[in-house]
Amino acid sequence: MATPPPALYSCPMVRGVVAACVAAIVFAAPAAGAAAQPLRTGVVDPLSLTGSDAQLNFDRVQRTGSTVVKLLLYWRGIAPGGEVRPDGFDATDPTASEYNAAAWERFDEQVLRAVARGLDPIVYVYAAPDWAEGTGQGRNVGIVRPDPVELGHFARAAATRYSGSFVASSEPDAAPLPRVKYWQVWNEPNRDYYLMPQFVDTRLESPRLYRAMVNRFADGVRTVPGNLVVAGGLAPIGRPGKPAPLRFMRALLAADVKFDVWAHHPYTSGGPTHKAAGRNNVSLGDLPEMRKVLRAAVKRGRVHSTTRSVAFWVTEFSWDAKPADPRGLPANLHARWVSEALYRMWTHGVSLVVWFKIKDEPLRGPGSTPYQSGFWTVSDKRKRSFTAFRFPTVAFSRPNGVFVWGRSPTSRPGTVVVEIKAGRRWRRLGTLTANGSGIFKRTYRTPVRKGYVRARFGGETSLPFSLTPVRDRYVNPFGCGGAIPC
Repeated sequence: MATPPPALYSCPMVRGVVAACVAAIVFAAPAAGAAAQPLRTGVVDPLSLTGSDAQLNFDRVQRTGSTVVKLLLYWRGIAPGGEVRPDGFDATDPTASEYNAAAWERFDEQVLRAVARGLDPIVYVYAAPDWAEGTGQGRNVGIVRPDPVELGHFARAAATRYSGSFVASSEPDAAPLPRVKYWQVWNEPNRDYYLMPQFVDTRLESPRLYRAMVNRFADGVRTVPGNLVVAGGLAPIGRPGKPAPLRFMRALLAADVKFDVWAHHPYTSGGPTHKAAGRNNVSLGDLPEMRKVLRAAVKRGRVHSTTRSVAFWVTEFSWDAKPADPRGLPANLHARWVSEALYRMWTHGVSLVVWFKIKDEPLRGPGSTPYQSGFWTVSDKRKRSFTAFRFPTVAFSRPNGVFVWGRSPTSRPGTVVVEIKAGRRWRRLGTLTANGSGIFKRTYRTPVRKGYVRARFGGETSLPFSLTPVRDRYVNPFGCGGAIPC
C-alpha cells in the first residue's frame, strides 16, 4: 500500500557478485522451535518521512522500538525524463550528469536521518521513467513493463551510491554516505496499479515480468558485496485482474529467481489468527502456507541467494484504529491485536515486521486518505498501540499454566519481570531473561486462568494483556474512507 508520493492514493484500496551455491541455502527454522530467531520491527510511511515533519517522524520511528525503516527510492524522480533514453547516458553511474542531483540529495538526507537514529534502511525502488517503460496502458505512471535491464542499471547506481564508500560532496574531508544493505524490488507486483500487464488475454503475465526485474535488480545490487535482495511484498488478496499472492508466487518460483528475503503484506480483515477467504489468498493466519511454498522452492533450487538461509519478512502491515477512523478497531483491541500479531508472525517464521504509518492522515478535508493506522493521531496524540508495538507482550492460559511471550523495547537483552493481576493488585509471576534478540518466553505454573499479564523491562512496562480470549471479528484493515463510505 505504501506507494510513491506522486501517485499516492490514486487508486481505491479494499483491503556482479556470484550467488552462493544453491545447495547450501536452507530456510530459516520455524520460530516455534527456534527461540533465538529475532523479531525486528520497522515503519514505512513515505509521506510522513519526506514532508515538513520528516525529522520529527524519523525520531518517532526510533521511539517505537524499531531498528528498521523502509524508504522509497522513486526511480523516475531521479532518472532523466522524456520518452527517449539520453544518448551516452551511463545509468550505472550515480554521478552521471543526466541524473537529477537534487533528487539524489533529498534521498541522501533520508538515509542519513535513518542511520543517525540507528535505523537500518530497507530501500524499495519503484516507478520507471517513461523511456524505460514498455507499451501499453497503466493505471499509474512508471508501471507498464518496466525494462529489467534499465532497472538493473539503476539498482547498480543506487547500490554504488549507498555502498558506504561513496562521497557525494566535493567539500574537503567530506564523509561518505551511509551503507544501505537491504534492497526491495518494487511494491505489490500482483496489483495492476503497481505493475502492468497482470494478464495477457487469460494468461498470467506479471510473475514473468517481475522475475526478470528481480534478477536484473539483484545483479545490480550485488555488485556491492553483502547487499541483500528483498522480493515479493505481495498484496494479500486476489481480485479480478489482480492475482492472489500464492498464485503469483508459484508462477514466479517456477523458474530461477535471485533473492535473499521473501516479503509479504498480510493485511487481514480480522484478528491475528484470521485466515483469508478464497483460494491462494494470504492474510495473517495463512502465512504458514506461504512459508511452505517458499521452502519448497528453496529445496528445488529455484531461489539463488547469497546467504545460507532465506529470510521471511512482512514489509507492510497494519489496522486502522478508532476514533480517527469510525470503522477502525477500538483503541484497546487495536493495541491487543498489534502485540498478538507480532507474536503470531514470529511463530510463523517472520523475523521482521514493518508497520504502515507512523502518523494518521486526515479522514476528511484537505489531504484526506483512508489510512489511520499510525501510532500518532493527526493532532499528535500518541496511541496505546505505540506501546504494544514497542514492547509487545502476550499471555495465554494453557492446561499447565500461563504462557508468556514478548520482545523487549529495541530488542535489547536483559532481565524481564513478569507480573499477573487476578484481583485488585499486581503480583510478581516470575523473572526471565530476554535473549540477544530481546525475545523472552516461558510457561508459568499458576492456577490463575483469568486476569491480566504484563512485563517490565529497564524501567518500561508493557500494556496489560488479558487472559480472556477475544473472539475474531470482521474489520476492514483500512476501516473506511476512499472507496468505502464512512
